Amino acid sequence: MRRDAAVEVSRLIAEDSASLQLETLSDWGGLDRLLTRPRIQKPGLALSGFVKHVYGDRLQVLGLTEVDYLLSIGEAEARAGLESYCKRKLAAMALTRGLEPPPPLMELARAHGIPVLRTPLMTSSFISRVTRRLEELLSPRANIHGVLVDVLGVGLLLIGRSGVGKSEAALDLVLRGHRLVADDVVEVTIRPPDTIWGAATQLHQHHMEIRGMGILNITHLFGVAAVRDNKKIEVVVELSDLHEDDYDRLGTENNNWPILGVDIPLVRIPLRAGRNISSLIEVVARNQILKFRGIDSAREFQEKIATHIAMTTGTATATDAPEEGSPKQVSGQITGLISLGEVE
Repeated sequence: MRRDAAVEVSRLIAEDSASLQLETLSDWGGLDRLLTRPRIQKPGLALSGFVKHVYGDRLQVLGLTEVDYLLSIGEAEARAGLESYCKRKLAAMALTRGLEPPPPLMELARAHGIPVLRTPLMTSSFISRVTRRLEELLSPRANIHGVLVDVLGVGLLLIGRSGVGKSEAALDLVLRGHRLVADDVVEVTIRPPDTIWGAATQLHQHHMEIRGMGILNITHLFGVAAVRDNKKIEVVVELSDLHEDDYDRLGTENNNWPILGVDIPLVRIPLRAGRNISSLIEVVARNQILKFRGIDSAREFQEKIATHIAMTTGTATATDAPEEGSPKQVSGQITGLISLGEVE
């Protein structure tokens, strides 16, 4: 796991020009200054000289209230308050609503080498966008060997040993109309509140390696609708050679796979000759959509079996269902309820 300890102001401007719409008003440099916290700060009382709780490693955002205040108190008083404020080694200032900076602000920003930025966005909108982006840039991240696909709107991370067929399964899913996010190397990050997002590295983006064919550009082959830049990871699908007793027969076990400390639901698919893996993966996505809606087919079936046992034996109740994580017990009970004649 790693994280970017800090983000240069220049990176915030360059990478998010469309979203944040930031322009640089200052011409004295300082764009290499570092932002180390995702939360922004509005100066408030700091403009009057109370700077005890001003944190220079946060982006300072000045809106209509701050600018009107500086214009209303006169240049001398504004300069006195700004002098104490600018001495806090501020990383950068950003004015919203396309406001013009008061002359004292530009003078003191120049004197202290503080870059001054501006955006036409409303203050609330800008704060929301820049906070979200800084959270992404400063959040913990890691690289995972696997393939990330968007199947019916569900983010599925395919994992398994090298050569098990992850990329081939993903290619088949793309042919079915689903979307590739990342192949081979998935860069994962955590976003509040405890959600995991995955994306391709800049080098691998929208490309896929298929053994025997080499590197394929999925965008060129199938169009822009076949790819997406990032996706929330909602299910981990493990493709592996499993023994009979190593996987859940009924789907009642709650298996998880931790990513950056967050548990993601895990589904194990054993590989056998002739199995249509892409179809099974698609069903995993459909089943997860049902679970999002509160429908758990395996749990409903287990409750139905427990009710049937209670009715036929008269000694059990519907609440005597086997505990979670005991599929063998339920399988044995199901087998006992089916006669040989019914099987034939």
